[in-house]
Amino acid sequence: MDNLTHALAGMLLADLTLLLVTPRGEAIDPKLRRRARWASAIANNLPDLDFMLRRLTPGRVGYLLHHRGHSHTLGVGLVLGACAFFALRAVFRKQATAAPEREKWVLLALCLVGPWLHVAMDFSNNYGVHPFWPLYDGWLYGDAVFIIEPLFWIVTIPALAQASEHRATKLLLFGVVAIGIALAWVTAFFNVATAVFLTLLSGAFFVLNGRWSPRTRTLVACAGSLATALVFFTASAVARRAVTDAAQSHVPGAAPVVVHDVSLAPAPSNPFCWSAMAVGQQGERYGLWVATVALAPSLVTPQGCTVEPTGRTLPLSVSSLDSTSRVRWDGEWSAPLADLRELFRTNCDVRAYLRWARLPFWLAEPGRQLLLGDIRYDRSAALDFAETVGTSPPVACPKRVPPWIPPRADLIDPR
Repeated sequence: MDNLTHALAGMLLADLTLLLVTPRGEAIDPKLRRRARWASAIANNLPDLDFMLRRLTPGRVGYLLHHRGHSHTLGVGLVLGACAFFALRAVFRKQATAAPEREKWVLLALCLVGPWLHVAMDFSNNYGVHPFWPLYDGWLYGDAVFIIEPLFWIVTIPALAQASEHRATKLLLFGVVAIGIALAWVTAFFNVATAVFLTLLSGAFFVLNGRWSPRTRTLVACAGSLATALVFFTASAVARRAVTDAAQSHVPGAAPVVVHDVSLAPAPSNPFCWSAMAVGQQGERYGLWVATVALAPSLVTPQGCTVEPTGRTLPLSVSSLDSTSRVRWDGEWSAPLADLRELFRTNCDVRAYLRWARLPFWLAEPGRQLLLGDIRYDRSAALDFAETVGTSPPVACPKRVPPWIPPRADLIDPR
């Protein structure tokens, strides 16, 4: 998730915590609320300090391997949270609140839980996390929420703004919602129906939050956030089933497609439309398949879905699979599976890259260059952040490669 959404989640968690620990009938100390919000927002963004580690492994692959790396684990998260707690206590010690003992325990809880909430939110999209390192080094993917989801802003910000003391804070929060609504109307990833829905929903939440009690506002904002996540996770499971079922169709006489994994990303604020990318094998060939999925084709067809494009560098061919009412196959790419296994065995650039790549592809360039990419993020013909150029044979092996289990170990080494 983006850092703004992480901060908003931290602020909402702070408000909920204060609601739970403050006795009924007692007003929440405004100074304590401000400190709790700052502590929680900071703690919820600490795991993204991983950019400081990217130079441990030089080159673009260093960013890919260390982003959402060790800092996005439960153990390191606790350490980061504890450091934040002691630092903030030192900053806040000069001027105590009306309830110093309560402040200490509230700040400690928020600082320790914040990095874990960050990891849970990052799990929700298709980049992946591995929170259980060093006990388990594999990647885990939620495949459910777009990287920037305005619905979270709409259900949380009105409650946060109403509880804020300063006008500048209120205006800043209102501005975030306004930007989200504006983006829904002007960017290609939203259709008119979604933009209208977001506009009406934001208006309704602002009106209702002005009438609800502080307790109701906070509880509704939390429930709305959880309900949004639940809707997208449920829709993701339905989309995954639709893709795997549709992959069973193939040209008569050809080897059947065996799907090993499906990466999914919804259209923003639209659980009915999904971008899907499948990886697997067909006989002795490694394959990637790209599709657009519409969960309710009677409302919106795959042709009516606007999803994030992919397959701009990789030359996709027309898919040999049959589309269905829900799944439109947009293209495919294949190569001998033996080539991937040989590259992994003999090329250390490839071995390092495949510790991150979930849906990898490779293209031989003139001379000794070897382009490595992941179709999840192949969004332009130019070199994207997830694409790197190695050599075959490699000039020098990447240093300090993390021990992440290659997502495609099932195809690289099926033993």
